[in-house]
Amino acid sequence: MRNSIFYLLISICYNVCAQSAVLPCPKQFRSFSEDLRISNIIGIDSHNKPWITYMKKMLPKCIIQPYSSNISDQTRLLIQISNELDSNTYNLRFDNSGFTLISGSESAEFCGIVSLIQIIQSSDGSSPSFDIVDYPDFNWRGIHLDVSRHFFQTDEIKRVLDLMALYKLNKFHWHLTDDQGWRIQIDKYPLLTEIGGYRDSTLVGHYSDIPQQYDHTVYGGYYTKSDVHEVIEYAEKLNIEVIPEIELPGHSSAALAAYPELSCLGEVEGVPGTWGVFEDIYCTKEPTILFLQDVLGEVVELFPSKYVHIGGDEAPRVRWKNCSECQKVISINNLADEKELQSYFIGRMDAFLAAKGKTLIGWDEILEGGLSPNATVMSWRGESGGIEAAKQEHFAVMTPTTYCYLDYYQSTHDNEPTAIGGYLPLEKVYEFNVIPGELKDTKYAKYILGGQGNLWTEYILNLRGIEYMMFPRAIALSQAVWSKNKPEYSQFLETYLNYHENLLANYDVNYARSIHLPKLNTTRRKDGLGIHFEGPGQSYLFNVHWSNLDKGILNKKVISELDTLHFVRSTEQRNILFTVVGNDSSHISRFPITMHSAIGLPIEFITKPHPKYAHNGDLNIVDGVIGEIPWKGSQWTGFNTDKVEFVIDFTELKNIDKLNLGLLENKGQWIYFPQNISILTSKNGKSWKGKIKTENVSRNTIINIGRETRYIKVVMESIGAIPDGEQGAGNIPWTFIDELFIR
Repeated sequence: MRNSIFYLLISICYNVCAQSAVLPCPKQFRSFSEDLRISNIIGIDSHNKPWITYMKKMLPKCIIQPYSSNISDQTRLLIQISNELDSNTYNLRFDNSGFTLISGSESAEFCGIVSLIQIIQSSDGSSPSFDIVDYPDFNWRGIHLDVSRHFFQTDEIKRVLDLMALYKLNKFHWHLTDDQGWRIQIDKYPLLTEIGGYRDSTLVGHYSDIPQQYDHTVYGGYYTKSDVHEVIEYAEKLNIEVIPEIELPGHSSAALAAYPELSCLGEVEGVPGTWGVFEDIYCTKEPTILFLQDVLGEVVELFPSKYVHIGGDEAPRVRWKNCSECQKVISINNLADEKELQSYFIGRMDAFLAAKGKTLIGWDEILEGGLSPNATVMSWRGESGGIEAAKQEHFAVMTPTTYCYLDYYQSTHDNEPTAIGGYLPLEKVYEFNVIPGELKDTKYAKYILGGQGNLWTEYILNLRGIEYMMFPRAIALSQAVWSKNKPEYSQFLETYLNYHENLLANYDVNYARSIHLPKLNTTRRKDGLGIHFEGPGQSYLFNVHWSNLDKGILNKKVISELDTLHFVRSTEQRNILFTVVGNDSSHISRFPITMHSAIGLPIEFITKPHPKYAHNGDLNIVDGVIGEIPWKGSQWTGFNTDKVEFVIDFTELKNIDKLNLGLLENKGQWIYFPQNISILTSKNGKSWKGKIKTENVSRNTIINIGRETRYIKVVMESIGAIPDGEQGAGNIPWTFIDELFIR
């Protein structure tokens, strides 16, 4: 039991953020009125601590030394481990005697030190006295980093670990192998790094660019075993567990470039310089299994972590269907199909790792064909994988793309660096609830270990890029994976803006400033559209210019967040450009809007959009915002269903000539044009008139209607399942709409 003496009589926890400089916000925080000086010298009574070096590094303006009663100009830090506290709990106090940190374990002690570092670094040399009691609700508070697409040196990895530790993130998921590079030394198989560690070209620009262009410079690198030891030892001092990932059976092109005999075809191919999913994967024959067990054996010797991640995601099985060796394995082991073959393949790794005292963890595809007995699931394709694993009484880590993919765009501003796609602003990350609603208050909730943010590096070229994509979103994530009950986002944002932007700047972090830039919001008006701009506070003022690009008309106005510009629906199409300068005048934001005759019309979604891509609800497809390519999620409405159906209401009878739908295709991201689109019309919303069908679907699909109607029903049918050989094969493709025009 947590010692009740440390539970102060305060109301928690929703106003804690506003009072404390600590993020993630502590469970309990009490501030007293007395303002006390923090000396430039911090005297630690117990100096033989692994975190001392980190504390000195993160508090460069302070002198950290052993406590001496003979030195008057110092602030004392008293450290104690107490068995009266739960092992995860720390109590940090500041009063006339200095700082006192009492913890239930060394890991809890480190969390207390991190809070202390934040407080001192955020202060101006003094602080009110206070008392903090805090502990995490989840043990898995992770960050994943892909070093295959782009490689990062050990010093850069240490920088990532430093910043993770600053926000109490304690699991570093090191994605060491993938199609584009093998990054870890394996003594028994030196060609993995000699050949698999380097590629002779790399995609330049975005995957969706036509034509694709390449930099034909040799690119690569790998970590020696000495490098790995160095990173692990560094992480251990920061209370961080390093978890290696060796991808199998898919995402294995780099390994197969080195040892082609491990594939089904045995053909020699180079390490790919582009992104995506490739058909060549490990063959399931016995020599391949023994090879991978050899590799995992060396990995297990290197990493003290409880877990070894084996990937398991995005493995096309098309090669297995036509491979006599794989079909022989299916027959000998009485397997039903290739899904069960993958389960068998992973099960062999599971048994091997279990015999070594390790726990296998893999992406949620390892559920297909049956979950291995000892496996832990990392749920990325939404929450369903984690829910299914928990109900099978297996542990799970939640990392759904909706909230946790930090390689997505964090704003729609034109100055954002190129990203893979999608839209994940700071407030969306903060909405992440680790325990899925379906499991809350059930016996299965205990199987959810925590959550993790993922950084895939197709478009992250260097350390500054990592920092930009991580921060401030990793801070919002740290709060979500620390506490089941979070303060309101507005309180979190206030603490971040008051303390942590300066803190990041002091540490020279290349954090994103997107929240300071104006954000376009649209609202439905009876006769058109309301447009207003939002900043990070209600005192925000915007200098707005807008111009009708077709007629050269210019308007100018200074507005606040509370002001709304009103634009009336018109049969005349108008292309308007808003040029906005906010309080942060260092950047000018531009927002093009196309005014048209369907602006703001009522839409009924019979098929509901996926929550991940339901920005602004049904207004999103009649708000005049044309989706950009490469795509940014907030501009598009996305559906992950076989059929999409919705109804447009013109509010009165109209002669409709044509309907124009803006659609997206990006097969690398599982987004496909519909196979066909059907149109039905109705004057009363009950009886529907003859179907108009087209299979000529493109980016801008125009359908001739030529009828008087009040309602139009649009029905879009997908291709059913993504074909074999394509990324996401077998999954339902996404359908994306940006705008609907009526003529």
